[in-house]
Formats: sequence, structure tokens, C-alpha cells
Amino acid sequence: MSSTDEAINESEIEKMRKFAAFRKVATGILRKWSVVLIGFLLLLSGVFATYLVWHFAHSYHRFDARTRLLYNPRKAAKIENIGDKQLLSILERPSLKKRVGQAIELVGEEKSFLTFDLTIVQERRPSNLFTLTAHSRRWVDAVRKVNAYAQILIDEYIAYRERELENLLESLTERKATLQKRIAEIESEETIAKGKTGVASPVETLTTINALLSDQRRNLSMLSVEIANEEVKRNKLEADVGPIGPTVIANASAIRKKSDALETIDKEIAELRETYTDINPKVKGKIDDRTALLQEYLTFLQEKGMEGIAIDDLIRIEKATADLAEVATKMDVLNESRRSLEQEIADNEKKSADLIQLIPSIERLRVKREDLGKTMLDIDDQIDNIAYLQMSISSDLQQIERAGGAGDKNPLSPKNFLIAFVCALVATAGLGVWILFFELFFGNVLDGRELGASGDIDVIGSLPKPDVLPEEEEKDVLGVVALNLLNADRPNGSLLFCRLPGAPEQPKFMSALDWALSMSGSRNFTLNIVMEKEFKAPEDAETMISTIRKGSTGWFPVSNRFSLAPTELQILQADIAALREDFDDIFIFMPDGMRRGGSFFNQLLSVCDSTILLVGASTTPRSELEYARRHVKASGKPTLGLIVSASAKIVRREMEAKR
Repeated sequence: MSSTDEAINESEIEKMRKFAAFRKVATGILRKWSVVLIGFLLLLSGVFATYLVWHFAHSYHRFDARTRLLYNPRKAAKIENIGDKQLLSILERPSLKKRVGQAIELVGEEKSFLTFDLTIVQERRPSNLFTLTAHSRRWVDAVRKVNAYAQILIDEYIAYRERELENLLESLTERKATLQKRIAEIESEETIAKGKTGVASPVETLTTINALLSDQRRNLSMLSVEIANEEVKRNKLEADVGPIGPTVIANASAIRKKSDALETIDKEIAELRETYTDINPKVKGKIDDRTALLQEYLTFLQEKGMEGIAIDDLIRIEKATADLAEVATKMDVLNESRRSLEQEIADNEKKSADLIQLIPSIERLRVKREDLGKTMLDIDDQIDNIAYLQMSISSDLQQIERAGGAGDKNPLSPKNFLIAFVCALVATAGLGVWILFFELFFGNVLDGRELGASGDIDVIGSLPKPDVLPEEEEKDVLGVVALNLLNADRPNGSLLFCRLPGAPEQPKFMSALDWALSMSGSRNFTLNIVMEKEFKAPEDAETMISTIRKGSTGWFPVSNRFSLAPTELQILQADIAALREDFDDIFIFMPDGMRRGGSFFNQLLSVCDSTILLVGASTTPRSELEYARRHVKASGKPTLGLIVSASAKIVRREMEAKR
């Protein structure tokens, strides 16, 4: 176990020891005053009982009249009723009780004590049942007061409930007007927002536009494919026409004319050949004309940069040119359609984007308007419920039955005597606490049990007051206590006799102690600490360093009652050490008993091996005992205790216990 744990255990043990000591001391004090406390209790019980019997016989609480109120309000889904506890707080106001005096014209004391004479109590089961009680000196007044009180409470509830419902109705009406105004503002905002979209139903319009955009984008895609096909066709036709295509087309009539002239000559030559040969001048002339015309045709083609162009090429180029013009026209139409479609798509996309931006705000306005509409409906329901409850207020709180009689309280009831006894017991307990407090701080030590209660003082017995016991019995007591001192658990050596304030000197005990020591064969020396100015040395006395010695008795003169000088303390230690060589025990006596203040007592403790405290029974203050106990405990020396001037009863009891 560590040193910390040991310290904690020692601290706990010390607390328990102090508590046990306090309990023993307190028990002894209360036992001492027990007769006084019991007498005080009986006296107060009689006084209180007499007062209560007289008081109830002449009080305003002699007669009790009771009635009951049942709270059963109609229920509404939207409006809460007053709770049972809340209703009780409303009805138990003192001002309502004062109105009873005005209602039944009470005067004087009856009117002044209404606050105490009238009570209202909420029953536990059922909690909506309230019991009204009225007290009075006469049963007629008690009945009148309780019935009037019930009617006033009913009227107060009706007035309170009507005010509450009216205030609630006014608040709901104002709230409804505010909501109506807000709904109108939201509808105006919705109208403005829908006006920006230009449609009545933005969501449906957005859906339609998105579907149209989907079709338009699909058509645009198909149109782009068709335009791409036409471009391919145009490129092919342009390749067919070639770079001389425009020139060929521009000179098509001349080429066709010359080609027709050649064809005509060829027909004529063919017809002539049917009749003539090529050597015929007519045929030959036509052939020459054809050659010249062909040469002219070829020269024309050469001049125009159209070498090698035949009539078939002309037809092909013309056809390709015509197809190209048709393709160009179609492409113009397609491009125009695409531009128009792209514009429509852009317009629809812009309209869709605008709708996408406006629809959330319009939707929020719609949702908010609908929520406010629902709140409006709820407020309308509450207003209807208020109207329904207003019609039933008068029947919510009803008096079950009017009081017709009153009960008479018995002044001699056991309850009054029990109250008187409890009050007397409380007052007696208060007196006991005061006595215990006073005795603990200002009282005197009672007996040996209190002296040894703390456990740090070994009590060797009690000595009687002078001449309270027969001489033989007194000698027996002195002898027993002296033997207890000799057999006490203490080291042999110097023993300091410390007589506390209130404890008288005990010469008979010292004689008995000397006799007991001589019978046991122990050698003892008595050393008295005396004042130097007041001491006169006896004749034939020896002088040690400072101690004056004569036989087994010695005197040590000091110059101050409050502290020893350092040299005096050293000399005293040296003399005691020298005396211990010749004697077994050295009894040191302080002058005039123990004194507070200074270091005299502590200095003597330091040179002694043990201490015995002489405490006067019922004469030594507890504060003095606590002062001495604290110092001897701090010195760590064994401490004995001896009660002196004890009563004969206590001494006999201790002797009987030892036997």
C-alpha cells in the first residue's frame, strides 16, 4: 500500500473517530437534559392542544360546505380547449374569492378571511373535477359562500373563454385579410409572369415547343442531307458541263444552226448519191460546200475554244446545264427553307429558354398560392370552430349540485392533538439542538465517557467530590484509581500532572498514589514547578543544578508563568535526567493548573514522557479540554485522563463495572 493510500485511510479513520466522539458527547449532553426536554415536550403538548381545541371551537373553519364543478368542454379539431391545470390556475386566483364577499354581502371578519375560508382543489381522477370548500363559523354562511363561489368561478370561466375566443377570432380575421392580400399579390405576379411568356399554360406550351423543336431539328437534319445530295449532284453536273459549258451554251444556237446546215447538206448529198456518184459535179459541188461549211464550223469552234465539241456534246451539256439550273433552283429553295427552319428553331429555342427560366418562378408562385389557399381554408375552419365553441361556453363548466349543508369539525379530533404533539416535538427538538450547541461550545465536561470518547486519552477512573462517599469506600476508590495509574500503558519516567481549569487539587489521591507506589516497590519523585519570587526553600534541602530537593520531593523555581527561558528548559531536562537515575517515576506538577497562552505547557510536555489530565466533572469547560487535547496530541506523548469531583452515582457505577 502506498503512502498516499495510508494517508487516506488514516484520514478516514480520523473522521470516523471524531464522529463517534461527537455522537458520544452529544448523547451524554442530551441524556443530562433529558428530564428537562421531556418536561418541556409535555408542557408544550398540553399548551398547543389546549390552544388548538379552543381555536377550532371558535374559528371560521368550524363548518365546511362543499360542492363540485365538472369541466367538460366541447371539442373542436382546430381550436384547443383550456387544460385542467390551466383552468385551475385561472380559478384559484385570490381576486375571485374576494368577489364572493360582494356577491353575498359579507362584512367584517367573514369578508377579511375569504382568501383562507375558500379553497379549490383539482381531483386526481378524474382531473376535470374540481372540489370547492368553504369554511365558516356558521353552516348557513358556509353553504352561501361555497355556492356563490361556484357561480363566480363559472361566470369567470365564461368571461375568460369568451375573451380568449374573441381575441383568437380577431387574430384569425386579421391573418385571413393578410393572406387574402398576399394571394392577390401572388396572382398578380403570376399574371405578369405568364404575360411575359405570352401563353396561358407555360408548361404545356413548353412541352409543345420542345416537341416541335424535336420535329424541326429532325426536318433540319433531313433537309441538310437533301441539300448535301443536291450539292453532290450539282458538283457532278458541273463536272459534266466543264469549264467550256457556259461558252457552249452561249453559242448553242450558232452551233446548232451550223450543225443543222451540215445535216441538211448531208441529206442533200445522200439524196444526190442515190442518183449520182461522187464525181458528179452536183454531188461534188455539194461535197465541196459541205467541206467549206464544215471548215467554217470547225473554225468557229476553234475561235470559240470549243474544239472537239460535237452536237451530242452540245445536247449533253445543254441537258446538264438545264439540270444544273434545276438543281441550283432547288438548292436555293432548300437553303431558303433551311434558313427559315433554322430561324424558327432559334425562335423556338429562345422561347423555350425563356419558358424554362419563367416556369420555376411561376411554379413557385403557384405552389405558394395553393399553400396560402390551404392556410386560408384552415383559418376558415378555425373561425367556424370558434363560432361552434362560442355557443357551448355556458355549458363547459357546470356545478354538479348545489351545496345544501355543511359538516361540523370536532375540536377534540385526534388530528388536533396530533398536530399539537408534532408542534411540541418540533419545538422540543429545536430546544434540544440549541442546548446541544450551547453545551458543545460553552458547556463543561460531564464524565469519563466523554473524556475518553475521542480515543486519544486513556481514562484511568473518576474521583468523587470530597465527603460524598463513606471514608472506607472513598479509600477503595482512591486505591483503585492509583493502581490504574500505575498499570496504565505508559513508559516509566517523567509524568506531567496537568490540572485543567475547574478541576480542584486532589491531595487524598496523591497520598493514595504514594501508598500504592510504596506497596509496589516503585520509587517516585514529586517535582513541583514553582514561582521563584513566591518560593521559600525548606531547611536541610539539597540543591541540584537548579532543582531544590528534599527527600522524594523537589521544587524547580521559574521566573515566568507563561514560558521557560531556554536555559531553564535545559536545566530542567538535565535535572530530570539526573533524577531518573535514582527514581522510577518523576511526577511533575504545574503551578495553578494549566494556563492558556504562552509556551509553558508545551515546554513541559517536551521534557515529559507522558501526561495525565485532571478534568473536573461538570466544572471543566469543554473548550479547555479541547485545547489541552490538541496540544498533547501534537506532542505524540501518551495521555491519561482522570475525572475529579464526580458524583457518587458515577463513581459507584464505575466501581461496579470494574468488579
